[in-house]
Amino acid sequence: MSLRISDAVVWQETGEGISLYHTETGDFRTLNETGSKIWLLVANSGEAQPVASALSREFAGTNATLIKRIVVDVHEFIGTMVEQGLFEESLT
Repeated sequence: MSLRISDAVVWQETGEGISLYHTETGDFRTLNETGSKIWLLVANSGEAQPVASALSREFAGTNATLIKRIVVDVHEFIGTMVEQGLFEESLT
């Protein structure tokens, strides 16, 4: 399943993270460092699994328990972004 940033979202990198504005809902937020990393990886790869793998390598090394936790957290974050209309999923 592919992911992409919704066309309704205007975003930019700032010194504090990624700032997002959802033009349809008026919601504004700034992602923390980890959320910003996930956002940028999705913007570049368009797939959830490579994002989870990249963060697992960066933060967990070979610790299997930590890898599982990171994968779950990344998928939960992405799911929340989809529910809020910030990311869109497609079957292609």
